[in-house]
Amino acid sequence: MSWSSRGECMAVGVKAHVLYSQLLADDDYWDLLSSDTVTEIKQKLETTAYGEFFETLPAETHRHDLESAIHTVLLAQAESFLFHMSSPRDKFFKTLMYQYEADDLKSVFRHIASGRTDRENLRRRLNASKHSMVSYDNMLSARDFSEVSDVIRNTPYSRSLEESLRRLHSGEERSMFPLEMALDMFVESSQIKALKKLEPDERNRLLPIFGVRVDLNNIYILYRALVYYSLTPEETLNRLLPSRYRVTMPVLRELVRAESSSRLTEMLKDRFPAYAELISSALDDKNPELALESKIRRYVYTQAKHVFDNGPPGFHTAVSYYILKQFEITDLTRIIEYVRYAHDRRSAAAYLTKPITVTGGEQEWQ
Repeated sequence: MSWSSRGECMAVGVKAHVLYSQLLADDDYWDLLSSDTVTEIKQKLETTAYGEFFETLPAETHRHDLESAIHTVLLAQAESFLFHMSSPRDKFFKTLMYQYEADDLKSVFRHIASGRTDRENLRRRLNASKHSMVSYDNMLSARDFSEVSDVIRNTPYSRSLEESLRRLHSGEERSMFPLEMALDMFVESSQIKALKKLEPDERNRLLPIFGVRVDLNNIYILYRALVYYSLTPEETLNRLLPSRYRVTMPVLRELVRAESSSRLTEMLKDRFPAYAELISSALDDKNPELALESKIRRYVYTQAKHVFDNGPPGFHTAVSYYILKQFEITDLTRIIEYVRYAHDRRSAAAYLTKPITVTGGEQEWQ
């Protein structure tokens, strides 16, 4: 690694440690969960590092406006990291921003699927970055999925989404799940491809995060296909991510023939006991689907936290921090939803990504 690269890595690593100190603590999470309104959540967040992003928000804030303001933190921090980066690190880091754009595109897709014509409320909740790969204005002008296909033609999304968009437009498919899964697969695949172009030491430090995420996403696809869809093993395998980590293709070919979710867990137990325990504990939950999603996120969160805590400040520190920040914003979005719809906060805490405890170590509602 050249001296300039070492300096670059040190700069973003030190910056990540500064920003890490501003992440919300467990007691902050509990305090937010105890809020009665979305406006109260906003008022509490104004006393944290999020406050500077709320200056244009009205006193009485709509849920979606608050969520949009929170998400702009990711874009701002990404730009602050990219300022110090050169290729191939900057190209890899930009793929971390793809998930933000993917979530925006999902909102547009759902809007079109619902047949709504008023796009202005949605428009003000979307925040395109200068690295966006598609025109948000053109997406919002699309009236159906055929026009969406025209908008994304000649963009990196085209190849991944083309078939799902065609099936939705023709009526062959009514569920949004295949389209959203294709979008998620594009994001994951882009990140793995960019990861392979990093220097070996950086790649090896980050592989535990992204490799585990590939494994768990592929297992989740198998689970969803088994529980919700009548697909042949070949059709299910075609929906998997093109990358592999510990769960190799021969293993996936065995797993795809599981007759039930409990059998899937049994088949994983001998070779991948941690993955098997994750699925088993989720299936025992009163809300297995929500539990499985949250447990997958938490497992990846733990991997990112471990990478952040090990070794001197470097590029891996910036990447692992940014992933932890993404999870924090995901949790905030969920807390806003729980408060807005008056869900039971005790249950809500169990499905957050960050494993929160209160002062004294008791994990209970105060």
